[in-house]
Amino acid sequence: MAIWEVGDDDRRVEGLDENGRPDPHYAAALGLVPAPLPRRAAGAVIDAAFYLLLQVPYWIFTLPLLLKFLDARISWYGLVNHPQFLLAVVILGVSFVLSLAYCIVQLVFHGRKGITIGKAMTGLRSINVATLERPGVFRVLLRVLVLWASGLVLIGPILFLLSPLVDPEKRGRGWHDRVGRLWLVDIRHGLQPYDGKRMRIARKTVTAEPVAQSRPLPSLATPVDPGAEQAYRPGARVSAGVLGVARPHGDGPRPVVGLSGTERPDQGHGPAPAVPGRPVLGAYRRPTDEEHDGAPAEGPSSQAEVSGPAGPPSPAGPASPAGPAGPGAAAREHDGAAPAPGPVVTGTPWSASPPPGPAPAPDSQPQPQHSGQAHAPVPSRPATDAPGGAAAVLALRLDSGELVEVAGPVVIGRNPVPPHTAPEARRQPLPDDTRSVSKTHLLVRPAPHGLEVIDQGSTNGTAIVHAGAERELAPGAPAVAAAGDMLRIGERTAVVVSG
Repeated sequence: MAIWEVGDDDRRVEGLDENGRPDPHYAAALGLVPAPLPRRAAGAVIDAAFYLLLQVPYWIFTLPLLLKFLDARISWYGLVNHPQFLLAVVILGVSFVLSLAYCIVQLVFHGRKGITIGKAMTGLRSINVATLERPGVFRVLLRVLVLWASGLVLIGPILFLLSPLVDPEKRGRGWHDRVGRLWLVDIRHGLQPYDGKRMRIARKTVTAEPVAQSRPLPSLATPVDPGAEQAYRPGARVSAGVLGVARPHGDGPRPVVGLSGTERPDQGHGPAPAVPGRPVLGAYRRPTDEEHDGAPAEGPSSQAEVSGPAGPPSPAGPASPAGPAGPGAAAREHDGAAPAPGPVVTGTPWSASPPPGPAPAPDSQPQPQHSGQAHAPVPSRPATDAPGGAAAVLALRLDSGELVEVAGPVVIGRNPVPPHTAPEARRQPLPDDTRSVSKTHLLVRPAPHGLEVIDQGSTNGTAIVHAGAERELAPGAPAVAAAGDMLRIGERTAVVVSG
């Protein structure tokens, strides 16, 4: 419950010590500041000045006539029949009524609001020293009567007015303040005690138990010092936020973060490891310094060994020494050395264009001819990779184990909508609690040598992992994924398999 919703019927007095006396430290903790004596004296002078101002008509029109009567310069009969007698009586009555009204208003406002004309102009307020609330009319009246009664002694008022200077509590309270249990506070530099909401907040703040502070989180900002290492960095990001946390590694080997099996084949001196269920489309060995300079390499491993799935023989025949060279061929030719025989890459290439091979046989069915018209183009048949010449149907095996057959256009996402380029596409929902998969993420459809993949402008992108190398797709740009390749769909994955 908010601290300003505390009921007003809670009359428990706070801020008293064990002896029931007001604790000055509690009031100071709330933000109450004692009234400075110069402004307190100025406020009293202002209140007295307004009272004396109401007596000016009496002094001008009534008092001179009364002084003549008291000096026996005129008799009672002369006083009554004096030409200014009626005016003097009226002025006397008006001054008396105005002075009485002024004193009553000042008394009521002082008791209920802690304010008088002088205190309002000097920024002071009177409160009950124990409850820190309004002092009450009765206590203000008692304070005034004691101050007036001190006038019976010649120096009584002077002693009372100077008593705030010797207050042992250092709160500026005089003897007349102690009788009325009043305390004058400064609202210009301290808390306004008659602001109920702020007063309740201050009380709750002082009496509330301290709350344990949570530990500060490390900053995600880039260090100012370029050589400094970041103390905290996210391991992955999606549209919903940070998925994981990666701490800075030590002096040992770097931890492997990301998809397993996606290491590039050129990150090492050996061939890429074979992944079960995925053909090895090509491998090469990093050339040595001697080979790069043109010298022949020693040992039987000077030529890269190439392996791949069985496929139709290339029309060019077996690779010859003058065939395509490895990665260091350009450097060797530049130095004038004879090019070393390079690897022969076999298998299904990673592109939309088919490899060189025998042209497909023309359709044996005769085509109808129309006079005066050109022959209509005959659509080519899809590749027949399956036994018996039937077209191979590929599918996507999701990381959840579900098999999605791709016999036609399929649109994939959390709640996919077929694009305008393929309105007939079949919808395939892909649940994702992390929301890394977009609503309409990608479109896949059969292609002559695999599956054509088109990213539909997804938030976290689509990539094809081929032979350990990951390729990010541009939105709207088609790319072909062969059997054995893996698709990264946001944070989900799918493998292209034969149906």
